[in-house]
Amino acid sequence: MKSIRSKITITYVVLAFSIIVSVSVILSWGLDSYVKQQLVQDLGRQAEWVRFTFERDSSLTLQQLDSQIRGIAGLENLRITLIADDGHLIDDSDVPLDEIPSIENHLHRPEVQEAITNGIGSNIRLSATVGRRFLYVAKRIPIPPSAGALRNVAFLRLCMPLEDVIDRINSLRALIAFIGLGLLVIVIAVSMFVSRRISVPIVGIARSVEQIRAGDLDTHIDITTSDETGQLSRTINELVDKLKADISEVKKLQKVRSEFLGNVSHELRTPIFAIQGFIETLLNGAVNDPSVNRSFLEKTKSNTDRLNTLLEDLINISQIESGEMKMSFRYFNANDFLESIVRDFQELGKQKGISVTSSFSTTADVEVFGDRDRLRQAMGNLIDNAIKYNASGGSVTISADDQKDTVRVRVKDSGVGIPPEHQARIFERFYRVDKDRSREVGGTGLGLAIVKHIIEAHGSEVEVESEPGKGSTFSFQLKK
Repeated sequence: MKSIRSKITITYVVLAFSIIVSVSVILSWGLDSYVKQQLVQDLGRQAEWVRFTFERDSSLTLQQLDSQIRGIAGLENLRITLIADDGHLIDDSDVPLDEIPSIENHLHRPEVQEAITNGIGSNIRLSATVGRRFLYVAKRIPIPPSAGALRNVAFLRLCMPLEDVIDRINSLRALIAFIGLGLLVIVIAVSMFVSRRISVPIVGIARSVEQIRAGDLDTHIDITTSDETGQLSRTINELVDKLKADISEVKKLQKVRSEFLGNVSHELRTPIFAIQGFIETLLNGAVNDPSVNRSFLEKTKSNTDRLNTLLEDLINISQIESGEMKMSFRYFNANDFLESIVRDFQELGKQKGISVTSSFSTTADVEVFGDRDRLRQAMGNLIDNAIKYNASGGSVTISADDQKDTVRVRVKDSGVGIPPEHQARIFERFYRVDKDRSREVGGTGLGLAIVKHIIEAHGSEVEVESEPGKGSTFSFQLKK
């Protein structure tokens, strides 16, 4: 498999080679056409000069004219031909004078025909007379002299060996090829540099991603540029960070789930074992013993009540955390709501020797916004705990203070209090400060977790103030 660096380099080189070859071919073709065109123009101008030279002396004999033609042709490295109107040759610098009559008629030569039409004509071909390739340029002489050897000349034709033209063109082609080769070398060097600049970060990203795929989530890609490569590196780093956070959260949830199942199993096992023991004892004959049968049945009922309470709390916490528990928010009178709760718990408090009272600074018409039933459940859990973890002769006070946009509700008790090191964890499911006392008073360990979720659903949070031996105060705010 080719590396990305090789692919980029090869792409650049192939593209550059194609462009350079194409440009070279076009330049070569254009150069060939341009050089020939320039040569035709040069020969045309030279033909004018030769005609002017000959016409200065119209009394030249054919021998004298032949001598001058050969002198000029040798000096200019040209072949000069004089052609009559009917196409037969009058003189030619490359043909002996005595052989001129035997040369074939030139009237139908392409350059002569073109000169008849346009006044000047050109053509490239192999000379049948001398056996070499020439560039021919024929020019029509409109008014030949009236006397001398030039009187019968109608066309002046100049030609030069094509080898000279080809040599010039080949020299220029060689220069073009050399320049193209130099450009190709430069392109190769630049493409290797560019491909390295592009491929090194990408290769680094690929290696880092491979390490991440292998499970090394501590891998971090260095961001060295602000272009798309840098953005890709940044995105991958963010995805890895999010993945690490998600994995951490999953592990945390797995731990919580494991602890939750363990706690539920433990909480269920205790009352179930107790019920099984009481029932087995009754079945083994205690049911007929009036001194214990009623007591065992009452204890069995107490444990079934405890199981029922635990299951209700489990259902509630599950519905709340899964979002299945729907809230019904509306406005209701704060004082009336709290007074009804106080009345509901006063009898329970009296049984424990604890006074349950209220103290409101809010006016009688203040209304708060919330789910009345769920708030009653939360308040019930707080007051129930305040009574359970209290001593005979103690007190529980429910108060409401009117604030700017809210009403702060407090449940204050004179109970055992909560040590500072436990206060941050008391809202966790099944967390207990004193496990023995909690089981003794019948707590499920879910009450405060339910309170926390209900109050947070109302846009508030439960605050705790407590000191061991001096009681605790739980408070939260409700919007007016």
